[in-house]
Amino acid sequence: MEHNLSMHGMHCDSCAKIIERTVKKHEGASVKALDMQKNAITIECGQEQLAEIKSELGSKGYQLLTDGEAAKEGYEAGSIGRGLDFMLKVAKGGKEFAQENRLAKFALLAFVAILAVQALLYLTVFRNMPKFMDTYGSVILLSAVSIVSLVFAYYHASAFRRNATCMTGMMTGMTFGMAGGFMIGAFVGATNGMFIGSLAGMAVGMALGLQAGRCCGVMGVMEGIMGGVMAGTMGAMISVMMIFDNLVPFLYILTAVELITLWLFAYMLYKEYGNIAEKMLDVNGLEFAVFCLAMDILVTIVMVYGPKAGVVLKP
Repeated sequence: MEHNLSMHGMHCDSCAKIIERTVKKHEGASVKALDMQKNAITIECGQEQLAEIKSELGSKGYQLLTDGEAAKEGYEAGSIGRGLDFMLKVAKGGKEFAQENRLAKFALLAFVAILAVQALLYLTVFRNMPKFMDTYGSVILLSAVSIVSLVFAYYHASAFRRNATCMTGMMTGMTFGMAGGFMIGAFVGATNGMFIGSLAGMAVGMALGLQAGRCCGVMGVMEGIMGGVMAGTMGAMISVMMIFDNLVPFLYILTAVELITLWLFAYMLYKEYGNIAEKMLDVNGLEFAVFCLAMDILVTIVMVYGPKAGVVLKP
């Protein structure tokens, strides 16, 4: 049967596509008419399906309203509540978020593995270096957190590679190029100076941006590379400029902001494409951990043994 409803939270053509894809996921259901100017929608589906569709769309920020039903506050675009709800569902690992939860477990195990390897390196190699922890402790910890978060976000985005539109692909390339480049550039810049920090930030940012942006062809690749170039140099430059002005506390704040940005990007993909199906998540725990460990050890080697120029963090 057809249901004539009001739609709260619909703003653009992208919203319309998300709504249509969500409805079509339910067998036999379809959007018969959609008027963004009047916030009106006509859906053909069964009564039980309508309840499921309303619930699913509600988690993405869209409310289907019957005559006389008022929209609830806190579900509008940009709502912090919906982002937190997404985070909790991933953490709890409900049936529909099983793959996202599996990816989160990979990230946690990889972080524990990195801490174990770093502890071993400290006991066997770094402990005799004067005031090693005072100089490198914070940046090594923050780089580990950042790398695991970047790899989590990368594999989450890669699950939707085949569904990505050109616009989403370009945004994906730019996001990973800038996030990876800025964080690694800032950490290495703090310990090695502008030149090595810029090179390290550019290398990581460009590699991540290129790989993530490939889903939409040359435009995504270009966005990813340019994001890595700009952010890698900017991250190193900020560390050099702030070396005498509470740099380490700033790096903690920077990392927190970048993590929030990556989480919001993951939520954007969920809103756009829905949950990850099992066949879409092409990674296992060992591959995830090895990827994280390889990046982390390489960055640590550069920070500790790489050339240092200018004023950098010292004991």
